[in-house]
Amino acid sequence: MSISFVQIPENLLVPGQYQEIDNSLAGTTSEVKKALIVGYKAVGGTAEPGIPVQVLTKAKAGELFGYGSPASIMAAAFLELNKVEELWVLPVAEPDAGTKWTQTFSVEGTSSGSGAVNILINGKKTAASVSAGAVPSEIAAAIVATVNGMENVPVDAKVDESESHQVILTSVVNGTAMNGNQISMASTAAGISVKTKTAIDGQGVSDISPLFNNLGETRYNYIIYDFSDKDNLEAIAAELEDRYSATRQIGGRCFVALSGEIGSVSEPGSILAQAKEINSPHICLIPRMNYSGLPCEWAARFAAKACRILADDPAANTYDIEVTGLSAKESVSFEMRQKLLESGIATWRIDTTGNVLIERLVTSYNQNSDGGRDTSYLDIQVVETVDAIRTYINSEAKKRFKTWKLASTGESFGRGAKVMTPAVWRSFLADLYQTVFIQDKQWCQDFDSYKSSIQVAVKNGSKTRLEYLHQPVLIGQFLQAAGLNQFK
Repeated sequence: MSISFVQIPENLLVPGQYQEIDNSLAGTTSEVKKALIVGYKAVGGTAEPGIPVQVLTKAKAGELFGYGSPASIMAAAFLELNKVEELWVLPVAEPDAGTKWTQTFSVEGTSSGSGAVNILINGKKTAASVSAGAVPSEIAAAIVATVNGMENVPVDAKVDESESHQVILTSVVNGTAMNGNQISMASTAAGISVKTKTAIDGQGVSDISPLFNNLGETRYNYIIYDFSDKDNLEAIAAELEDRYSATRQIGGRCFVALSGEIGSVSEPGSILAQAKEINSPHICLIPRMNYSGLPCEWAARFAAKACRILADDPAANTYDIEVTGLSAKESVSFEMRQKLLESGIATWRIDTTGNVLIERLVTSYNQNSDGGRDTSYLDIQVVETVDAIRTYINSEAKKRFKTWKLASTGESFGRGAKVMTPAVWRSFLADLYQTVFIQDKQWCQDFDSYKSSIQVAVKNGSKTRLEYLHQPVLIGQFLQAAGLNQFK
């Protein structure tokens, strides 16, 4: 039997008992899963734009990225639902030439009794007190104080300098990211009304692609992305495809919320039209439509709940997982949900109290390079599991076969010899598949089919490269049961 030692030399002459300690076969193969938020920071945030920073608390997010900024809102939402995955944020500077989202409210009348102005900002409720006899300018000032006193909301309030009865709300950052704001005010005080003027959308979008260089080779397993414009979606799709490649192998999945009516692919701005531009197995599109809560918060909450499940088991069924903090008035119809899924858009439904439940998380990949329908990456669990299998095999091989030699022959090199052969590698894959991927993790099935698919050989003319082909049979998701009841 041949045993290779690292610390005990072959020519050792000094008497004694010597034992090396080798931990290469101990422990389990695992990785710390990282989530990355990509969103705008406000000017007042202390974080340097374009540099990833780890975030542990909501308070720290507000300090780093500015309270009310998309980055701060996304981090707070994620941390509320998931404190297990390691959270990082890539803060993005607001577009220099951009403009802010703006909406004006006009307070009119004279209060003949006490009451309040109820304020609703993206689903968050508060109220400004109104005393009997209060005039509009006093009530406007009270509204401003109340709004500015709210925690981590995406708008700043001020009284119009020329019209003291009017309140002007402006987004915390420039650009289109805040155009999903939904704000309403209603008075309960007799004699007072609050009229809403049409909102003015913000303009401008930053180019995110140069910032990807700052991510380096760190693996971010889950990315929450607050940029749904065509250019930036194409940029993240390309970056994720490159990270998934055989030469990098640091794949990750991205969550993006889409707003607007579902519409059709021929209606500009509709959800289906937006999704048509994206065809990536690494991007999961969430249909926010026009419900309350900014798109960035929908993406963050969906990702927080989904990745907590998928991080433990990439093949896990996420059906009916409640996305805490989101609500809707009604579910999308069966026919439209079918259309969304066909178009590479995830679906959700609501329970009896309006809570949002994940229905099916699909990727945006739905057609091959020839434009034909392709369901190979339909569910997010498929690409998650394939990636996990590759990562596990690579990690386990590095642990077991470090410093081994390579032989193309099938002869015996003696017990304990550190020599890799096609037969050894074939046995290694078969053992992992049966004991880990089937029995332990339930990622795969059909051992006999897999075993017969394995092909291993040392490349002709090479003494360093082992090549192999294998065909894992992934386990599926139990999402439908179709029965025919032929009663008699």
